[in-house]
Order: sequence, then C-alpha cells, then structure tokens
Amino acid sequence: MKTKSCSQFRRFLPGFAVPTFGHCHRSSTVRLILRQLILAAVLLSSFAFQAQAAEICAAVFTPEKAPYISERVAKNKFVTNRHFEEYARDLHPDFKNNIAKLSANQHWIDLGAGKATAQIDFLKTFSNKNQAPQATAVAFKLDRWFKPSSYEGKLKIEEGAYETMPTPSWKKADIITDVYGVLSYTANLSQALQKTIDLLNLEGELYLLISPFATQIKTNNEHITLTQYLKSIEGLKIEEGTTTSQLKITKTKNNIQIPPIEILRYTDQAPPLRTYTPKN
Repeated sequence: MKTKSCSQFRRFLPGFAVPTFGHCHRSSTVRLILRQLILAAVLLSSFAFQAQAAEICAAVFTPEKAPYISERVAKNKFVTNRHFEEYARDLHPDFKNNIAKLSANQHWIDLGAGKATAQIDFLKTFSNKNQAPQATAVAFKLDRWFKPSSYEGKLKIEEGAYETMPTPSWKKADIITDVYGVLSYTANLSQALQKTIDLLNLEGELYLLISPFATQIKTNNEHITLTQYLKSIEGLKIEEGTTTSQLKITKTKNNIQIPPIEILRYTDQAPPLRTYTPKN
C-alpha cells in the first residue's frame, strides 16, 4: 500500500493549522520547525497581551491609598445630632458672636457634622435665606432616609472620608468647626489639618472641641499635646477658651505648612487615643 500523502493541514493547537508537504517521512523536520515557530509566536503574543492587560488594570483599578477608618467611625458610633445651642455653649466663647457676623457671601464648614443639625438650626434663624451664609456639612456616613432641605441652596452636605475629598475646589471658609469630629478621629492628622488650614480664608477661624490629652506627638523622647503641636506652627494663632478643650485657631498668613506626622498608636474609643511621631 502506498504511503498516504500528508499534504493536508494538521492541527496541533486550537484555531491553528500547520501545513505539511509531501510524504510524512520526508517532511517531519519541516513540520517540527513550523510548529516551533508558530508556538513561539503564540507564546510571545500571549505574554505581550498579558503584560499590556496588567498595565491597563493597574492604571485603571489601583486606587489611592485609602485613609484608615476605625470601626467606631465606620459604624457611626458617636453623636451625630448636636444642636447649634450646644456648639454655642461648648466651643470657644468667640464662636457664638463671630458666626452671627457672617454675611451671605461667606462660608461655614462643619467637620464631622453628623446630620448637619447645628447648621440646620442656624439656617432656620434666617427668615430670608438669601441673607444666610453658605454652610457645608462634612459627614462620613448618612442614613439613606436622610434628605434635608437645601435651604434655598445655602446647605451642602459632603459625605465620605474627608481625607480624600477634593477640598481645593471648595469655596474657602471663614469659619470651620470641629466638635469631636474629623480632627479628633482621623489617623492622618497632619494631612487633615493641612486640608483644613488650606480651606480657610486669611484671618479665617477654626474652632475645635477636643479631648486635650487624647492626642500626643512624640518628639525627642517627650510627648507634647495637640495644642502644643499647633502652637509650634508658624502662621497659626492659638487661643484657648474657658477650658483646655476649647481651641480657636486663626490663620494669620497664607501658605502655611503643617509639619507631617505619622501614627504610632490608635486606640479606638470616643474620642480615640492617638500617638504620633514626626514623619521623616
């Protein structure tokens, strides 16, 4: 019987066909070379595609480093409905007078505002909302049912992690308040402070209600308080109120640089105990 001709296509990979020439015993070398060449081309194409796909995925899906969010913050395990009268009572005594002086083109930002209760109380005191200042409430998480009035466009609510919010695009503030809010709970304290000071207009005021010894900065084998750390920053005027928990911070110059610090210890309570060290 004659040897059958191998002048046909033989498949060795799905989707690929290899031509053979003449009789099988005369074309084995040719077939082997062709198979090796095609296999090499397929493998190179596959590797190139995978590398390109990995590069695209990295560019599209790799997020910025997310801020640390404690369990207490994630679950909203703190007061979220403080009223304006509590702000007036608990913040530095100057707050009550200075917030009343804000004009319609000025801006109050509340960090850790919860349900924006204090700002809503304040806006309700204006019979003509056109005379009220702009108010922005920063809240980490809101209930789905919570849909407050915008008070004729005067109230805006920003939900999420403050550390990642695009604050450079916001209207500059004349007063910022933080009642055991973002600056008491963040692990990224110097970053959050830098964003906050940058948000203030020149001579703008930041009013803090803090736990004075809950935050410590370890420098040169000693620990300093948050108040002492703030007093060391050029361009900030720090005034304590009737208690050490009340701080009024005035921005006295532009382009203030907050010394970077990094977290060493974070104990999740209300408010948390935090220890930082200067960042190299």
